Amino acid sequence: MKTILTYDLRIQQSLILLFLATILAAIITKQEFLGVIIIVEFFLIAIAQYSLNIIKTFSKKYVKTDSRKVYVFISTYVVIGFLILILSSLFKFEDTEQNLKNIFELMVMSWIFLSPILIIQSLMISFFDAKNSLNEQP
Repeated sequence: MKTILTYDLRIQQSLILLFLATILAAIITKQEFLGVIIIVEFFLIAIAQYSLNIIKTFSKKYVKTDSRKVYVFISTYVVIGFLILILSSLFKFEDTEQNLKNIFELMVMSWIFLSPILIIQSLMISFFDAKNSLNEQP
C-alpha cells in the first residue's frame, strides 16, 4: 500500500497519458475497437483516482484539505449514481411517466461535466501531496 501511495501521482499521470494517446490513436486510425479501449481506460482512471483519494482521506498521514473533501463528496455522488443506474438497468422498473429515466439522464449529463473536473482535481491533490511531502516515504 505504501508503494502505491508513494507513486500515486505517477500512476495517475501514466493512466491519463495512455488515455490521451489512445484517443489520439482512435482519431488518427479511426479503428472502432479503440473506442472500447478508451472506455476501459476511462474507468481505470476513475477507479485508481477514487481509490487513492478515499485511502488518503482516511489516512492520518495526509492533510484533510477542502479540495480532497470536495473531490470525495462529488466522486462519491458519481459512483453511487453509477451503481444505482446499473442496478436499475438490471431490475426492470415500470416508469410510465419517464420520471426515473429523466433523473438518470440528468445524472449522466452531470457525470459528463464532472468527470474531467474530477480527473484534474485528483491530479492537483496528488501534486499538492507530492510537493508538500505529505505522502509516506518507502
